[in-house]
Amino acid sequence: MGLMKTPVLALLAGFALVGCQTQETAAPAKAAAPVAAPAKAVPIQRNLAVGATPESVTKGFGRNYYVTLMGTSRKLGDGDGKIVKVDGDKVTVLTEGLDDPKGIVFVGKQLITADFDKVWSIDAKGKKTLLAGPAAFPTPPTFLNDVVVSPDKKSVLITDMGAVTKMRGPDGKLFAIGSPEHKSIPVIARVFQVTLDGKVTEVIAPTPKMLNPNGIDVMANGRIRIAEFFTGDVLEYNKGKWKTLAKGHRSGDGIVHDSKGRFYISEVFTGRVTRYEADGSAPKELGQGLKAAADHFLDEKAGVLIVPDSKAGELVFLAL
Repeated sequence: MGLMKTPVLALLAGFALVGCQTQETAAPAKAAAPVAAPAKAVPIQRNLAVGATPESVTKGFGRNYYVTLMGTSRKLGDGDGKIVKVDGDKVTVLTEGLDDPKGIVFVGKQLITADFDKVWSIDAKGKKTLLAGPAAFPTPPTFLNDVVVSPDKKSVLITDMGAVTKMRGPDGKLFAIGSPEHKSIPVIARVFQVTLDGKVTEVIAPTPKMLNPNGIDVMANGRIRIAEFFTGDVLEYNKGKWKTLAKGHRSGDGIVHDSKGRFYISEVFTGRVTRYEADGSAPKELGQGLKAAADHFLDEKAGVLIVPDSKAGELVFLAL
């Protein structure tokens, strides 16, 4: 969710020399160990222009990154949404003709993205197939948003944000928490599960605690985490019970966790990206100059957190 902005250049590069230990001479003398080639350091922050209103990113075919672009219209039926491939600094269109593609994941040799009231599957050549249309849902979806792969990799979980038109006033700002407007927001948001063959079930029913869920993450043990857009709470759901992990992240857009259990929250209205320790302590802000931090992707092997900046039309690579 966001607007366009002229791309900003922020590329901090450096090189780290990888040394080797020298060996003591002895008879017979041994050949010295080969000197490792200089390794390119991960820039502290790198910004790459990708197109109009990027929302979500994942790693997919050929180990390249794939980004959803919501476009400029942001309306049902506009067809100006795209998915682009990012190979190094090269950006090319994989598929187009979508309306407002948001969350994207790679599973079962396909990309899966949510688009208003439907879910698409896209192959390596960019061919898109409707995985689940409105009629496939047990309850008509209102505003499908973020997507995460289930632990068994046989399905995905998708947030339906519910009454998104009731969250804000004419000034575009979220209503105050506890206000009459807050209390009048319809409780209709849900979390759905969609199998790789398009079967849809509801996994989290509407509740006032989850008025407008945006980002979604899932742990290996099945615990589901939600970035609650309206209240700013970071929630964890487990077998019908709720736990609040953090607060103060209104317009929370993305949530991911790393191998150490730390979790990362992005905010689309403020551009903030925050990392917490596994127990919810020691919040630390990451990145500089982001305008609208959207649904990010953690690539621990590459040593980066990749954040779409919707207003800037960029991907922002943040060193871990």
